[in-house]
Amino acid sequence: MVINIPVSSLRAAIYKKFADLKGKKIGYVKATTADYFLIKMLAQEGLTLKDVNAVALTIPDGLSAFTRGDLDAWATYGYAIQQAQKDGAKVLKSAKNILSGNFTIVAAPSAIADFLCRIQKSQDWQASHIDAWSKNYAKAIGVDETFVLKEAKEGLKQRRSQVLPIYPQAIASQQDVPTHFIVQASSQRKLT
Repeated sequence: MVINIPVSSLRAAIYKKFADLKGKKIGYVKATTADYFLIKMLAQEGLTLKDVNAVALTIPDGLSAFTRGDLDAWATYGYAIQQAQKDGAKVLKSAKNILSGNFTIVAAPSAIADFLCRIQKSQDWQASHIDAWSKNYAKAIGVDETFVLKEAKEGLKQRRSQVLPIYPQAIASQQDVPTHFIVQASSQRKLT
């Protein structure tokens, strides 16, 4: 999955770097990796959500608001990025390499080897047949095939899927997500 911060074509000339969004309206999808990545990207610039006008929106509502020019920027993912770019947006910042990209898979001990082998074979087939996979997947979900193909290719460039044993850096990366949400929520709560 690719997560980016697009800036509308209307504001592309104004915002040259991510820090230029201080005090501006940024849409994001609450309680998702887009939310997490926005927090991390802001932190990389020495900013927090309090430094911007962060607006939680669903992907369809975010796309509409972004297209209308109601948002200065939008933390989103997937095909919404390509749609925004098709409409003239530029990507201001990418979340590439912020997370390990690891997702925990759990299965019964008696089935784990077979299950993991099937997962790996499926991922290998997708990677080696990316055009055919994208065409079929796009048709199944009703999304423009060029968006699906671009997303799939960017995903492969960023981090190819593979089955690996769990390792300390992956655990730390996964734990960082809920930790950031807990810290964010506690910083917004008023202490009395």
